[in-house]
Amino acid sequence: MYDSVFQILFLGEALAWSKVAQAVADAPGVPLKIYRLGSLADLFRSIANGQWHAVALDVNAWNFQGLHFVEKIRSKHPVFPIIALHESSVTGIDTKAMNLGASCCLAVDDLTMETLHGSIQACQSENKTNLPVRSGLPMQSGFETNDFPVTRNQAISHAMNNLLCVISAHADILSEHLDLSESVAHNVAEIKKAAKSAAEFMRHLK
Repeated sequence: MYDSVFQILFLGEALAWSKVAQAVADAPGVPLKIYRLGSLADLFRSIANGQWHAVALDVNAWNFQGLHFVEKIRSKHPVFPIIALHESSVTGIDTKAMNLGASCCLAVDDLTMETLHGSIQACQSENKTNLPVRSGLPMQSGFETNDFPVTRNQAISHAMNNLLCVISAHADILSEHLDLSESVAHNVAEIKKAAKSAAEFMRHLK
């Protein structure tokens, strides 16, 4: 039934991870292994040091910071498959993730390993990537944020980026539900413009 065994990386919060882990438990026959990571830096190191088929990214994570991660991963890895996992209750977040560079979006609420496996196959059939598998790594059952110490400046930068991402994401979602003729649409556009300028400034400071 399956031609390939896929190994993928997961980055996200505990709630999404619990749903992914349950999907894994419900489908032991699907040849797909998932490795949980604790930070974006860990993800980049793993991609650089190993050979993986895809990353499953919780875009709702850390108040939509996951959306910002989609953009960062895509900027460094133009063809690497990014599977955006999202809460179906948040309207428009899947569209936002696709616009930022996600390869496809799957609702984590009803995620199955069959759909995840099929999504990676679809990425390969579109010639986005065809990475061989790296084996022999243990699956992580979880992580504690205290295991990944950060400096004061890193903490401030993370908080600011998180705030800007939340503002931008919600402004985008609001704009999709507003008539352009409404006066409030101009206010939302100004919020988006200011958030974008601030995000660019933050990137220059790094």
